[in-house]
Amino acid sequence: MMIRFPSVLMILAATALAASAAPRFALIRVKDIYSELPSTAALQEEVKKDREGIMKDSRAEDLRRIISELQGIQAKLSDKDNPPDEETGKKLARSYEIKRQEAQTLQKEFENFRTEREKEINRRMVAGMRASLDRIVDTSRRIAKERGFDMVLDSSGNTNTGVPFVLHSARQTDLTDDVRAAMKDAEKAAAPATPPAPAAPAQADAAKPAPKPKR
Repeated sequence: MMIRFPSVLMILAATALAASAAPRFALIRVKDIYSELPSTAALQEEVKKDREGIMKDSRAEDLRRIISELQGIQAKLSDKDNPPDEETGKKLARSYEIKRQEAQTLQKEFENFRTEREKEINRRMVAGMRASLDRIVDTSRRIAKERGFDMVLDSSGNTNTGVPFVLHSARQTDLTDDVRAAMKDAEKAAAPATPPAPAAPAQADAAKPAPKPKR
């Protein structure tokens, strides 16, 4: 059976059209880009210092001091080698109870302070992460559009089931290095310039004698 020539041409033309219209895909490792950004390191350092600062609060220091005093009183009350007399024991017991109540009040105040401070730190951390991720997305879209890609997938991300979002990719272009370089350049350009150090006075001026008073 012979196939008519015009039909073969139509099939070849349709195949070529489909091949030319195939979408172009690229991959980006968002997690790698985010972890290497200077702003990410700065944010992590800021969060670390803020959390360390919580334990330096005056309430925490007072609480540690009172706990130490309670331990000292407890040691005196339970000293079998040199037990306190009855009157001293009563005074120590009263002092212990007063300080115990003071410690409970301080602990409650400190826990409330720490909870609110942690919430504030977490909000700032999430906002910083979100801002960086938004910049990564915008940069990725711009570069993908400039390079003529139809779709970009995050090869470092997982689905809701925990499995990788991209299960297989054969010879797909990876734009991670391009986006990483563009992000670092943008952050470097946006960083505030370091003010120049004040110039030291010239030695000649310093050694210049004071003018003589006019007569």
